[in-house]
Amino acid sequence: MPANIISVPREGQSAEKTRTAAPSLSEMQDAFQRAVMLGDDAVLNEILDNSRTDRNVLFGVYRHAYVARLIEVVRNDHPLLSAYLGDTAFQDLAKAYVQAHPSRNQNARWFSHGFPDFIADVRPSEPHVADLAELERALNDAFDAPDQETVKMSDLAAVPPESWADLIFEAHPSTHILSFSTNAHALWLALKNTETPPPVETRSEAENIIVWRHETTPKVRRMPYEEAMMWKEAASGVPFGGLCELVAVYDDPESAPMRAAQYLHGWIASGLLGKGLLEE
Repeated sequence: MPANIISVPREGQSAEKTRTAAPSLSEMQDAFQRAVMLGDDAVLNEILDNSRTDRNVLFGVYRHAYVARLIEVVRNDHPLLSAYLGDTAFQDLAKAYVQAHPSRNQNARWFSHGFPDFIADVRPSEPHVADLAELERALNDAFDAPDQETVKMSDLAAVPPESWADLIFEAHPSTHILSFSTNAHALWLALKNTETPPPVETRSEAENIIVWRHETTPKVRRMPYEEAMMWKEAASGVPFGGLCELVAVYDDPESAPMRAAQYLHGWIASGLLGKGLLEE
């Protein structure tokens, strides 16, 4: 609480009357919070000017610091988007987000979670910007996701061959499947490698990107269309026999079991599957 925020007798008031009218500490704290977060100026009535400046300037320091801190939170969560847009453009966008979305959570980690959706609303003609923000959000979420033991090849080896068709696989809690209409993944890769980003492209068919945490490191890669289709169905509970049938419809039916097995092997090797092998 600022040292300048006190209640003193007004001209013509008695000290006793002032004590009666003085707000409580909790009331002052609420007024201070409303002033910082919502722009409510009622608290200014309880702040004294000093010999060098007035109360508006004094309290403005707190308002500026609050906004600046939240902008920094957004920047820390989206460093590559910040590098892509440049400091000024990113700051303007983040400031608009702060003003439109006052913090509702004591944990700053979640403050910027709505940033990609906000960008999609305010910059609909630049979907690659929202896609970049969504990719960085997914990486942050993957890092913070709960721990869970992953499936190993030895787990599959213990399953009788006649039971394979009934196996249901569980996605690791850190996984996120994203579908982008732009080349946001290529932009992200270039920025991550401090290379010049390629020109923005719009995809005729959405590009599927899988994000997850392998051990302690967030990972990201593009998923071919067939694999992404199989992943989405597997994550929704379709057993392995059904997955093979779907893959057979997608492409050459004779090699479908082999393709499905190769995708499954890659998921296990990458740590994409949680320890949840079940039978239908």
